Amino acid sequence: MEDWMASREALGFPKLRDASLQKIEIRGKQLLVEAGVEEEEAALEVRLLLQESFSLNTAGYLLRKQEPLCKAGIEQTEILQKLHSFYENFEKRRRRIPLAQILGRQSFYGLDFYVNENVLIPRADTECLVDLVLEDYADLSKQAGKTYAEKRNSEKKNSEHVSYKHEDNVENGANSSSLNILDLCTGSGCIGISVAKHLPYQELLLVDLSEKALAVAKKNAEKHLGGNVRLLQSDLLTEVQGKRFSLLLSNPPYIVSKVIPDLEREVSEYEPKMALDGGEDGLLFYRRIAKEAKAVLLPGARLYLEIGYDQGESVKDIFQKEGYEEVEVFPDLAGNSRVVRGIFPS
Repeated sequence: MEDWMASREALGFPKLRDASLQKIEIRGKQLLVEAGVEEEEAALEVRLLLQESFSLNTAGYLLRKQEPLCKAGIEQTEILQKLHSFYENFEKRRRRIPLAQILGRQSFYGLDFYVNENVLIPRADTECLVDLVLEDYADLSKQAGKTYAEKRNSEKKNSEHVSYKHEDNVENGANSSSLNILDLCTGSGCIGISVAKHLPYQELLLVDLSEKALAVAKKNAEKHLGGNVRLLQSDLLTEVQGKRFSLLLSNPPYIVSKVIPDLEREVSEYEPKMALDGGEDGLLFYRRIAKEAKAVLLPGARLYLEIGYDQGESVKDIFQKEGYEEVEVFPDLAGNSRVVRGIFPS
């Protein structure tokens, strides 16, 4: 214990006898900023790491942050254990490992998703895609009584099996009151699962090429949805041929290959390149989806695809040339192109 405490003190953290959560937070923030983390993010992230190690919610942290850690009634051994946990996690963040990977979770659309180094960390920008789907299917959601607030307050757990295989092919009309949903390049499963929490669905199929990513999606599907979810390992739609879906969702790889090394370290070094690399022009997977999806969509089915900020017109053109109708580009909250929606012809 003395060795690691001495190494932390050498970094400018307070000695144990002088330490408080606030003093640790102040020095931790300075060190993260020096490591290249944005100042506002650094302050929040140090606090979240302290809350994690000391098992405190925000209110508890604010009440205790100025108290000396070595106060009467608290065993020093317990304090050292909690500090050791914090400093281990802090060093990971100092190496620019993403906070969500350190904590093992990320909030997305009001749900906590398990994440690790095998999947992209869900981003707030992607919530725009879910918003658009739910706006388009608002009537269906209301008819089913599955609004977000209602679902959160009446969660039903069950033990039905979540499988990597899908054998049934339930033909369901695109305008039916119960959807067949396909989430392509699912990663953590955050898009498909979030949509399925709000809409009535007969089938939800989560597809990814990465077996390790599917293991993450499986864990999230079991947590949030229980049964009636299928997972399939497939190179895009290769193994999905013959199925028919009324709703296709996807956040495919769309970063231009040569740009990836220049991304922030959290992304370029620690998130899976497979989930980032969209080929020479970033549009490789949109071309494939536009062609291959024709074999798996019901007439009138809708597609919702996340895109890069400068890819709106290019992706729109790809789908229009393949015969999709009412292809539109939608912005995120910052006004950047973020989602392309299209309809498979009837």
